[in-house]
Amino acid sequence: MMNFISAFGKFCSALASAVVLAGAYPAYASLYLEVDDAGTTAETANYISWDTATISGAIHASDGADVYGFEWAGGFFFANTDGSDFDTMLSLFDYTGNLLAFNDDLGGGAFYSQVSMELDAGNYFLGITYYPNNYHREMRYYREEGIEGSYQIQKTVAMPLPDQPQIIAEVPEPTTMTLLVIGFAGFMLNRRRKRVL
Repeated sequence: MMNFISAFGKFCSALASAVVLAGAYPAYASLYLEVDDAGTTAETANYISWDTATISGAIHASDGADVYGFEWAGGFFFANTDGSDFDTMLSLFDYTGNLLAFNDDLGGGAFYSQVSMELDAGNYFLGITYYPNNYHREMRYYREEGIEGSYQIQKTVAMPLPDQPQIIAEVPEPTTMTLLVIGFAGFMLNRRRKRVL
């Protein structure tokens, strides 16, 4: 009986610890489905929320690439195209469209792509296309004509950029201060006059 009580106590303790950790570090992950056509430039990109873990979309004969914008709070970033049904090429761009990382094939017979690197806080873009579209590796060289195929991009969940604290200076309006000073002075003068009388 004592062993049962001891084991039950350990189980409850472990469960309580797990609940506390889950509350402190919630596991966010969501699926983003491509809206219309994600576009091939920073201006026409689909923007994904910070908790997106998987992007699901498609390219078509008239749509050779898709670009997704996202916000990143800083730290190690990872994305791959495992689960796509065509030979993918994946690119990571900074907010101005400059290439940061590119991968055609992971190797070992795998036709999916993978990029990973340490990123500063800021806004970034992921571009996906098919082999051999855009070997210049620049966003502006994505061709509009493509192939028919669906893709999945698994990526690191990006914690949102922290909100900047608002600084509000509580300064009274000049007229309010003037009225308070005049009222106080009048009160003091009236009190003094009553004493003299």
